[in-house]
Amino acid sequence: MFYLDTCVIIAYGLKEDPNHEKAVNVIEKMKKINGMSKICTSTLTLVELYSALSRNIQKYKLPPGIEEIVNDRIKLRATVAYLLLLLSVHIFPDDSELSSLDGLRLFSKFSGAISLSIELKLKTLDLLHIAYASELAKQKSIRFFITLDSEIISKKDIILKVTGIEIMNE
Repeated sequence: MFYLDTCVIIAYGLKEDPNHEKAVNVIEKMKKINGMSKICTSTLTLVELYSALSRNIQKYKLPPGIEEIVNDRIKLRATVAYLLLLLSVHIFPDDSELSSLDGLRLFSKFSGAISLSIELKLKTLDLLHIAYASELAKQKSIRFFITLDSEIISKKDIILKVTGIEIMNE
């Protein structure tokens, strides 16, 4: 299985995205390598999809039926649902596992991101995506992280070393 970054989901499903061809190529490449392997992501990606699309939905030509929706909230939900269904993305649910950092109780994914921060030196959302993916990799649920994000790609060797996750791009 592989984990999709938000940018890949948007670029794959919306042809006006400047990275559409790159996203299609990397998804097709992964399907050839892994057969009909399950595509998955996290609840963080779901939040990020809503955030990114709510700010940029007007710049995309949406599929017929969605484009005509006048209620912005419904149009946004329909667009997110369309993108996830297009790729048959499985979203792993969050667990409520807490950990401790200097006596402070916090979600384990946050603790994981903090631990990774020293070595990876990535932005917050990127660290959180890697933390989610790392947890899934430990459970043998994923092996690859597909992204078009140049900062994550530039750290692919250290991410592989620290988490065992292979970063895939075009």
